[in-house]
Amino acid sequence: MNKDWQLLTFPDVSDLSQAREQFHQAIQNVSAVGRSFLPANEQDENANLEWDFGLQRIVGRWVEADTKFRSSISLRKFEVYLVDEHLQTISSIAMENIRQTDVMVWLEHELSKLGADFSKINLNYPYTIPEYATAKGEAFHIENMAAAQELSKLYHNTAALLKSLVQKEENASEIKCWPHHFDLAARITLLDTGDPETSRSINMGMSPGDKYYDEPYFYCSPWPYPTKNLIDLSDVKGHWHEDEWVGAVLPVSQLAPYNLIQDQRRLVMKFYQTSLKFLKEVL
Repeated sequence: MNKDWQLLTFPDVSDLSQAREQFHQAIQNVSAVGRSFLPANEQDENANLEWDFGLQRIVGRWVEADTKFRSSISLRKFEVYLVDEHLQTISSIAMENIRQTDVMVWLEHELSKLGADFSKINLNYPYTIPEYATAKGEAFHIENMAAAQELSKLYHNTAALLKSLVQKEENASEIKCWPHHFDLAARITLLDTGDPETSRSINMGMSPGDKYYDEPYFYCSPWPYPTKNLIDLSDVKGHWHEDEWVGAVLPVSQLAPYNLIQDQRRLVMKFYQTSLKFLKEVL
């Protein structure tokens, strides 16, 4: 398996959307572990997730109990895991055709065996996500596992590219997956005034899709939003999004004509580099 870029094969967009909706609800179970056991903060960082290249999963935060553990989810297999600090699987549960309440019962049972106070685990989150049927008792189900595997590749590819980009930046954050929007992103801080409203920063990442785009897309979004003329991004197959937020956007469908690993990777990297260079100049 290529550790730098995995070839995208572009399943049907409707299948990608269906898989995304299933995963968006499912990752709330993973983030619930950190949110329930780690100290809370205003940014909800105790519940954030990240991509693990070795496990090829989205993983949660470490929790100390009799056994140190973390929760994770495989998008390729649609399974949720608890692993120990040696990355050995403690327990796992297949998500296909089970309900969210079944996952929580499994979590409570397994947490009690790890010496954690299972009564703390809950699915209360400090944000609103779409009202998926799986949150109301419908069983999880992926229509097309090829779409699930494609999303796994997208998280892997984005994490690999962002890693190579942020290591060159002095004030870059860790690369995190945020359960609110299910996006994977890193922030480059250009000016930290101590006030988010007056600080200057650029977020780079990938969204698996949302109310703005019914397909995955790569993005580069600044704060504050630029007031100068925005550059033409057509050479990198991108465009500027200006509805409610401003940012450079590259829909994943723009990569469809490219069927080689190096060509797909080169286009997305050029998109990030072009957008980042411009935004640094205007902020």
